[in-house]
Amino acid sequence: MTSDEIEFLPKKYREKQKSHNFQVSRLLLIVVIVAGMSSVLLYQLASLHSVKRQVAALDDQHEKVVQLMQEVDQRRGEVVVKRHHAKLLTFLDHPFPKSQIIAAIANPLPTEIAITRVQVTVEQVASTNAKPPSEKGKKAPQGHPMELDLKQLIDEVKAHRCTVEVEGTTDDTSCLYTFLASLHQAEIIESAKIESIDPHQKTDGSEFSNFTAHVKVKRGYLTHFEALMGRTIETAPVQEGIR
Repeated sequence: MTSDEIEFLPKKYREKQKSHNFQVSRLLLIVVIVAGMSSVLLYQLASLHSVKRQVAALDDQHEKVVQLMQEVDQRRGEVVVKRHHAKLLTFLDHPFPKSQIIAAIANPLPTEIAITRVQVTVEQVASTNAKPPSEKGKKAPQGHPMELDLKQLIDEVKAHRCTVEVEGTTDDTSCLYTFLASLHQAEIIESAKIESIDPHQKTDGSEFSNFTAHVKVKRGYLTHFEALMGRTIETAPVQEGIR
């Protein structure tokens, strides 16, 4: 046995020393674990605080968005009301758009034809129903009051017939027939026909004819009321005589 292997300390002391070292190691391990858990806890607390701040910011943004959406809905409702109001006023001013009718007849007008008089007449068409429809059990119409008023006015106007009597002169009757045939292509014209032709002779010997034509306006054009009114307003002259 060498001198390095000789143990002078008692066995009980060595066991006590081992136990002490073990406790120190275990204490250090616990300290490390507690420190790690504390770090994790602090990190979690910091993250939770950050999340709370983000949630608070999002709540503020959400409230602003909700408020803006409410304002948008309010403005949208106001626009709808004003649109109904504008349509109703436009229809009251233009139940039959005379400027649009005249534009369809006179634009473009062949050089061989001169119009001397245009008379627009609106008359009620006799109803074929012997009895008015019963209102019993009928569902109340839904929608904005102005929109309902506009629909009712359009239905009332559909019970009327709009006709146009056109008088003028022409140097070429064949051109007159071609012109009337072209009127059938107009969106609001139902038919156009010659009522009378009265030939005359000028002092220089050339011939011309006075004519009278009868034009019927489509009753169904009101289904395209909004687009038609837009064009009517754009093409309407400043004078109060024709609307």
